[in-house]
Amino acid sequence: MQLVRLQDAPRFEPPRLNGRDSVTYHDLLTGREGAPDNFALQLVSVNGGYATGRHRHNFEQVRIMLDGAFEFGPGLVQPAGTVGYFCEGTHYTQQGDGRSQTLLLQVGGPSGAGYMSRRQLRNGIAALRGKGDFADGCFNWVDAHGIRHSKDSYEAVWEHVHRRPIQYVQPQYSAPVLMDPERFSWVPMPGNGGVWLRTLGRFNERGLAITQLRVAAGAELILPRGQQVLLLACVQGSGQVATRPYERLSAVRVEIGDAPHLRATRESVFYGFELPRFD
Repeated sequence: MQLVRLQDAPRFEPPRLNGRDSVTYHDLLTGREGAPDNFALQLVSVNGGYATGRHRHNFEQVRIMLDGAFEFGPGLVQPAGTVGYFCEGTHYTQQGDGRSQTLLLQVGGPSGAGYMSRRQLRNGIAALRGKGDFADGCFNWVDAHGIRHSKDSYEAVWEHVHRRPIQYVQPQYSAPVLMDPERFSWVPMPGNGGVWLRTLGRFNERGLAITQLRVAAGAELILPRGQQVLLLACVQGSGQVATRPYERLSAVRVEIGDAPHLRATRESVFYGFELPRFD
């Protein structure tokens, strides 16, 4: 088991796109570089707004909007308190104004293409800077024949790191899937008084699942021994997991077969993510 509190999580701030906006990433939990189920669970804080053009990824994303709102296309506005699932290959844009805070899971999708680590991304950008320039979300360069080229910046870095053209699967969903957890019912967990579960969805053949767990103050449980790696992100409350204290925006990684003891001192709400399996 691994438990990370927000104040102990590595912080990353990319260069500002202009004089007013800024984005800060806190890497709460990360997976194993190069593995098909590699992942990053991050807290993303935006100040001043953020926007991207239409793009897609060869990995999956889950976005928990904690504060503010984002638009991902016509009629696709995600307000605070809601959940968004973005399958690999689906196109979307991003438009957010002012301040926002998002709990973001990025993880390898069913294609097995994996998810690049921050180290790979950083090293790839550094290597490509000697061959061209990055601007407005694109990498631009001039080839040996004097012909100018432009490519999505993430695609360019991915191809440099993996030494092959990037490929995209046909998306299993034609657009991001937005969910309001308040439209789902809490179901009591058998044998655990004061503990409830909400199942928001299970996606793709590799089993990525999104749930919510609510634990009343003073209640406790032994987390079930699952068949998938489980990530828990606390969005309310405090307590202990395996004698280690947690609080709001702490994150826990529970390995397959582990069953740590959880006790809430204040009523707690967690988002749970069961990671995909590739074995």
